[in-house]
Formats: sequence, C-alpha cells, structure tokens
Amino acid sequence: MKVKFRFSGRGGQGIKFLGSALVRVAMAADLNATLTVDYTPSVRGGPIFSDVVISSEPIAYPYCDADADYFIALDQKGFERAAECISENTISYVDTDSIDDIAEKTITKGKMHRVPITRRADENKVTGAVNVLSLGFLSEHLKISEKPNLTEDQYIQVFNSMRNPEGNIKTFQLG
Repeated sequence: MKVKFRFSGRGGQGIKFLGSALVRVAMAADLNATLTVDYTPSVRGGPIFSDVVISSEPIAYPYCDADADYFIALDQKGFERAAECISENTISYVDTDSIDDIAEKTITKGKMHRVPITRRADENKVTGAVNVLSLGFLSEHLKISEKPNLTEDQYIQVFNSMRNPEGNIKTFQLG
C-alpha cells in the first residue's frame, strides 16, 4: 500500500503543519511516511506545497511528481505552483472560494471536487486552522477508501501531543 498526497496553499496557512500532522498520524499507525515541502523565498503569503507519502513498505522517493493520489488546494497561487502532481488517478479537492475557474481548465485528468474549506473555517471562526479542518475533511474520505487505514483515535493521539489539543481536535472534527 502506498498513497501520495499534495497539499497546496500560501505561506501562513499551515500547509507544512498539515503535512507533518498527517505524517505523525501515519507513524502512529505503524506506517512509513515522508514529508517534503516546497516554498518560495517570500514565505508568508507566497505559494507553498507539501508532499506526503504514506506506505506499508519503505519509501524510496518522497515526492508527488505527476502521480498524486490526493491533491488539496487552498489558495490560487499555491494551486498554480503545485498542480503538476495531477494524474488520471488523482482525486483533487479545490477550495470553492479561493481558487478561480482555472482549476476546471487545469484539471483535465482524475476527479475534481470543489469544496468550501476556507468558507467553513471562516463560518466557524477557525480561519487560522484551515489546515486542521482540511485534515479532518480528508480523514473522512480516507475512512471510505480505507487506504491508508487511519483511525480517529490516531489523529486525536497526535493532536493531544501538540499545542492547543482541544482546539485542534474540535477543528479536525468540523472537517
């Protein structure tokens, strides 16, 4: 079993945190996991993406080139910088409010879903935790696919080891 994720956004949205949290959850499930991060020199506000690879076997190559299984895009510039990861097998979740119709023109392979991730964060006054909300959203999809098989208890175990565990758990469950 191997699953590849790419998360994209802008500096300050917690894209690196999102990737590292997923890696920690995978490790709690006794799986192998890697995290790589790509960002521009203007970190705050600039485009950023992180790749996470989770596998039951050792991981030799820690990147999503044109073979991501999942792609989540939270920002226009991040989307434009990171969309080359999409293949015919990619399931893409693109933010409804922060990414314009370029997504429909760019994503011609795989499946694309528009989702109101930043709107849900705004409505629930957790704008600064859109990353954790995204992870909660993704975890619901992963429950259905069972690949990788990560449990809510494993996510909560990881959040309990971080700063603001109650807030992270609440935001995760909103996703």
